[in-house]
Amino acid sequence: MTEEKKNSQSQVSVNSFADGYHDQHDPQERDLEHERAIEKKLVRMLDYRLLIWAFFGYFANGLDRNNMPNAYTSGLPEDLNLVDDQYNWAVTLFFIGYVILQIPCNAIITRVRPSIMLPLIMFLWGAVVCFMALVKDYKGLYGLRVCLGFSEAAFYPGIVYLLGSWYTKEELGARTAVFVAGSQISGAFSGIISGAISTTLDGHNGMRGWKWLFIIEGLIAVFISIFGFFILPDLPGNTRFITGEYREVALKRLHRQGKKTSASGLNWVTFRNLFGSPYILFYIIIFSAMQLGMGILQQFPISLKTMGYETTFANYMQAPLWLFAGVVIICQGYLSDYKGARVWHIVAGGAWTLLWYIIMVAVNGGHLPTPLLFVCVFMVTPILGISPIMMTWVNEFYASDMETRALAIATINSIGNLAPNFANVKVWYVKDAPAFRTGKVVTMAIIAAMIVLCVITYALQRMGWLLPKPAHKIETESATSDKVEA
Repeated sequence: MTEEKKNSQSQVSVNSFADGYHDQHDPQERDLEHERAIEKKLVRMLDYRLLIWAFFGYFANGLDRNNMPNAYTSGLPEDLNLVDDQYNWAVTLFFIGYVILQIPCNAIITRVRPSIMLPLIMFLWGAVVCFMALVKDYKGLYGLRVCLGFSEAAFYPGIVYLLGSWYTKEELGARTAVFVAGSQISGAFSGIISGAISTTLDGHNGMRGWKWLFIIEGLIAVFISIFGFFILPDLPGNTRFITGEYREVALKRLHRQGKKTSASGLNWVTFRNLFGSPYILFYIIIFSAMQLGMGILQQFPISLKTMGYETTFANYMQAPLWLFAGVVIICQGYLSDYKGARVWHIVAGGAWTLLWYIIMVAVNGGHLPTPLLFVCVFMVTPILGISPIMMTWVNEFYASDMETRALAIATINSIGNLAPNFANVKVWYVKDAPAFRTGKVVTMAIIAAMIVLCVITYALQRMGWLLPKPAHKIETESATSDKVEA
């Protein structure tokens, strides 16, 4: 056989092998490319339907929950003859209803369709806010504020749970941050809306500005809620408009990350995962510390007012602050998805905030010049970004059991909101304005403790100490131990 013939046969063999190799592997590559294309479309569909609706829903939630100060300046106390601390009680009573129903509501959401439950509760709270325009005295105001707390209770933990039921670890932090930013941005617009109503509608049709405020902001929630019935998804396994390949990919990508996608019902395993280790307590403390850390942001207009600035200026300065805060929160969420463990983003946000609180205490005993006050308040906004990052961490930590994850989110949010709201009465005492030295010193200590607790929590999780387990795994271990004893 000539050398040329040998080379020709060798080339034919190589080509045959290559053709066989491509025939064997090309279908797999094509399947992977097809799956990636389906996944990309799925995520885009979720962003357009779930995320955008959640953002505007939380925007309406922020308007309706926090509109009491705007109503106060628009004639509410005079028309209802509020005296002493009746206004303060009206504000506080919201949290009674809010805390009581959060945990049972998030237990229910694993058993019903979120696409019905979440828009329905938004419709209800919008209606409650509209009816607040009809109250004649403080008793009616008290009752409707409690009802508002009841009706809003399930929204935040329900949306956080639903986001965690669809998005992967690489996507969840940014999406949760976008959702939470809706409330911050509502803070920017609430003063503008209130100002516009006061100047254009006060006295129109014989109604004071605060009545129009409640009606208009309540109707915003009702309007947004109607869209939710048509566009909001349920869970990956039962959403009507996500079927076939899209449903398969949705379930597959979550299973790859160890996330359970089907409910098994409340049982002793759920409570063992929640209360059989200190992690739920750690998360509540971290969340409470974050809530206290935003105290200077809440007191910013009061500080400006007591420093001699006009009420209008003090209120309008909230708009750039909360818009800036919304941008910061979204940036923090995106960074937490792409750069390392969630804990280090919480630690970084806490350390940065702590630095500026130290400056606020150290300079002139807390009596800051106006330019420095503005800088410090704007620089403290990363404390707000801790909330969505921490809830993303919770979503991931309790991913092995749907019921545990739902109850953990609700427990942390309800108790984590309750403690700071009572503490703020004394810590950020309004008579301490504008220095608020006690509030700043206490907040410094709490943020420092939060940073230490975050590191401890992460270290214990890395060690694998008392981690939550799926129900079937615990049952298997129990059955195995029973056999060994037998």
